[in-house]
Amino acid sequence: MKNNRLLANPGLRIASLIIAFAIWLVIMNVSDPVKTKTFSGISVNVTNASYLEGQGLSYKLGNGAQTVSITVNANRSMLERLTPSSITVNADLTQIIDFTTDPVMVPVTVQVPGVSQDSITTNPRNIEITLEDLISQEFVINTSSGDTTPARGYEIGTTSASPEKLTLRGPKSMIEKIDKVVASVDVSGLREDTVLGAAVRIYDKNGDILDDSQMKYLTPATAYDDIQISVRLYRVLTDVPITAETYGSPGTGYTVGEVSVTPSTISLVGDEDALAVFRSQGGRILIDEASKAVDISGAVEDQDINVKITDYIPADMRLAADLNDKVVVSVKILEQNSESFNIETRDIRQDHLPDNMNAVFKESTLDIRIKATDEMLDSLSISDIHASVDFTGVSAGDVTLPVTVELPDGYTLASDVLADITVAEQEVTDAGKKE
Repeated sequence: MKNNRLLANPGLRIASLIIAFAIWLVIMNVSDPVKTKTFSGISVNVTNASYLEGQGLSYKLGNGAQTVSITVNANRSMLERLTPSSITVNADLTQIIDFTTDPVMVPVTVQVPGVSQDSITTNPRNIEITLEDLISQEFVINTSSGDTTPARGYEIGTTSASPEKLTLRGPKSMIEKIDKVVASVDVSGLREDTVLGAAVRIYDKNGDILDDSQMKYLTPATAYDDIQISVRLYRVLTDVPITAETYGSPGTGYTVGEVSVTPSTISLVGDEDALAVFRSQGGRILIDEASKAVDISGAVEDQDINVKITDYIPADMRLAADLNDKVVVSVKILEQNSESFNIETRDIRQDHLPDNMNAVFKESTLDIRIKATDEMLDSLSISDIHASVDFTGVSAGDVTLPVTVELPDGYTLASDVLADITVAEQEVTDAGKKE
């Protein structure tokens, strides 16, 4: 009967529904109450930049305009599911409020899944932008391999970018601060010519790389990912000998002795054709007399002359990486009727060196200059020369001592001989041997 009365009375049915909904709200507010949560640092996505570009304008975000804070009123369960990445904030440039203000204000719109607009508060509600003239400029694409190197025995011969130039469009102030565009490739372990994708970096006039926040204002005519670098490898030719010729004549009574080059060999780089031609022509570098690079005119003492070796390398070749482009040509200037002999310092007798001392010559050889007739000099050998150093009274440290040279009859020293030696104290074991 009661059920029939409820069904027969519409007012009771409506009242029942209202009471049931009220009870549901009470339950929901207790178990899943409405709360407020603020999300800070939400990035602003600027849209419709082409709207300004059509007017010959570009924009830059003002300080602090890159992000906003979003406050959301929603049930606790909803807020727990929300993350900053699920919130979208757009600044539509077609909605600019007034072009005449400085800065120009652009309203932002926010979308939060499952939350109505009247439950969302944005701070700030407008972002600041600065309008600038939109300009374009063409830049040569420089190439770089950084610290990477090809496989052993190879070096980078040439690199070329495709395209060779890149046109960038953006705000005038940004374009004018650009110094260069660099496309970098990794050539680690390469053994053959190849084409590689590049990582493009743009440098300002202070030498700093533009970061992502700056790069987003620039529009390249060619997508950065489409820029490629062609790498051509060269072979390394090692142990290429260097010889030198002298120019002019030494002083009266003197003659030219040994001519040596330091370093005596170098490594060159070139393609296979260039290396083949170089080998066919003798495979050596000659500092020739005609260049007058080693001029000993009037010299009465030994000469050490710096020579730029790159001046003598074939045009289609170059020095290997990290090599100094200078060599030293050493020319011994001897008195007439004298000859220079190099003796090993390890063969020099050490006289009166205390048991608790150790002597180390700073050079592996010494130059001994001997006078005699040409016939006698031709017959003299190193084994005929005996040298010694007297260490009587010498203390530990770096010392320069005279070298006594014993020669066969008829031979004399052309000049005194000195040796630079390091003398150090040594411990002596019970067996009487130096440690």
